[in-house]
Amino acid sequence: MVAADELAATELDQAVQQLAPSSFAQGLKAVARKLPVAVGVETVAIRLRDSDREGDLHVVASEGIPAHDRRNPVFYVQSIAQARALFALKSRHSLAAALGFSWLDGDWLKADGDPIGTITVATRTERRPTEEQRKRLRSSAERIGPMLKGADRCRATLEDAAQRAARESLTAAIDAPARVAKLLRPRELTILALYSEGLSAVEIADIFVISPHTVRTHVKNAYRRLGIHSREEAARLIHTERVLELV
Repeated sequence: MVAADELAATELDQAVQQLAPSSFAQGLKAVARKLPVAVGVETVAIRLRDSDREGDLHVVASEGIPAHDRRNPVFYVQSIAQARALFALKSRHSLAAALGFSWLDGDWLKADGDPIGTITVATRTERRPTEEQRKRLRSSAERIGPMLKGADRCRATLEDAAQRAARESLTAAIDAPARVAKLLRPRELTILALYSEGLSAVEIADIFVISPHTVRTHVKNAYRRLGIHSREEAARLIHTERVLELV
């Protein structure tokens, strides 16, 4: 366990070291992938503050956020005041409650003392970071802020990065139970997973730039291959059984 924790810490440190202002979106995406294991959490959202207009915070990288939670408007864009309230109230904040978080915390990303972003971490289970892991998150945030000082943070750039990050996360391969993955084609599995999380055929069609009819055909075929008839059955097969496999 100690060796695994040290390896996770090393991988996070390497991801942070490779950050560059010119490619901040990909760099922060790599950091987000390493954070859950390294700091003992289940979900991560990294936001950057736009340098023009309102100075809002935009999600440019995330990990472990279900598709249906991404439809909450406050998930995508937060004001500085909303972020402060979230960090002050933690799991008692309305957004944390809406997303089902039992524990939430985070740190500011700062450059020359000015807040330029946030890292928000949370869990839905009894899992909690150790004090060492919490220090690791704080140290990472302190390092990341100055490294992004020269990044292009205009609103249009951050909105584009947020849209690309959302699409990539939603279209990524699904880590489904072996028997489900064996029966479905990759596109069927991805679409069924999104459908089981509550997205409509129209919303899924927009993600993949296909027609709602094509989405419904994929869902119908997946239902037939798996011998199921509802979203609830799909969610149980894809998500619940995957958790049981890992226990």
